[in-house]
Amino acid sequence: MKKRVTMKDIANEVGVSIVAVSKALGGKEGVGDDLREKIIAKAEELGYVAKSERKIMETINPNIAIVISERFISDNAFYLKAYQRMIIELSNRGFIGILEIIRKEDEDAGIVPKVVLMNTAEQVIVIGEMKMPFLESLSKTGIKMILFDFENEELNVDSIVGDNVTGGYAMTRYLAGKGYKKIGFVGNYYATRNILDRLVGSLKYKFAKSLPHNDAWILWDRDSEGKYIDIELPKDMPDAFFCNCDDAAYRMIRTLEDAGYKVPQDIAIVGYDDYAPQIPDGINLTTYRVDIDEMIRQCIHIVKQRSMDPTYRRGIILVHGELIERDTVKRKTSK
Repeated sequence: MKKRVTMKDIANEVGVSIVAVSKALGGKEGVGDDLREKIIAKAEELGYVAKSERKIMETINPNIAIVISERFISDNAFYLKAYQRMIIELSNRGFIGILEIIRKEDEDAGIVPKVVLMNTAEQVIVIGEMKMPFLESLSKTGIKMILFDFENEELNVDSIVGDNVTGGYAMTRYLAGKGYKKIGFVGNYYATRNILDRLVGSLKYKFAKSLPHNDAWILWDRDSEGKYIDIELPKDMPDAFFCNCDDAAYRMIRTLEDAGYKVPQDIAIVGYDDYAPQIPDGINLTTYRVDIDEMIRQCIHIVKQRSMDPTYRRGIILVHGELIERDTVKRKTSK
């Protein structure tokens, strides 16, 4: 049986007294805000449950539904990674994650998942942006929902998303700082809100700094259903491309190499996510790392709090990431 986490365990991990831990977790004065947040974060990480919470949790339904569209299973390994970590974290906190993969036709028609219809779970986590008919049907059942890695302003539900606009801005600023002015984008912004937000962030920087822009430099990597398609290069080529995800970046590198270009000697490439199931040999991709661990931590926190208080709300939570510099960008020199 797994050892129960105590305040002493948290105190040892953070390097503070048990009294400080007690005050921080109890919302009492005597602990600074930064230290309080650090203690709470460590308690969540270790899976600490207070005595009062344990009594409540012994009476709740521990089953949590997790639904993912089949559109994301084959091409989006990032979501499978998120699901696997989520299952582990739920288990560490006494919950049971139940996965249901939603068929495309059921998503389009707004068919409620079986795990919800059978009243198996008291909450549902939706991983990846799903279509409105499905979300509306799910919302009408009254089950408590959490949207993971996307948001929907038309539904009054909690969401955990990466700060995609800021990430897109940061990657474009990075390329410009390396001397690149003609910066393209790889991604179909009609496919998901995340791709659109990353493009918006990129355009925000370009327009703010009066960098050149050409609509022909926005290249689609997938169709409107999210299925990957061949990337077609424009006649007027940019000096660099910001790709909406790492998979798109690797595919773009292969497309450029097939056309006779070298990366980064001729064209610089950056990606997004810092995750891909298969990394081509010899490619160390400069990318933007999404803090998936923090996103999952925030998601599980909402699940836990809602189990004890059905009225608990957090709204939209933005989680920041970080730029990871590797080898697919070099400083551009003036010719």
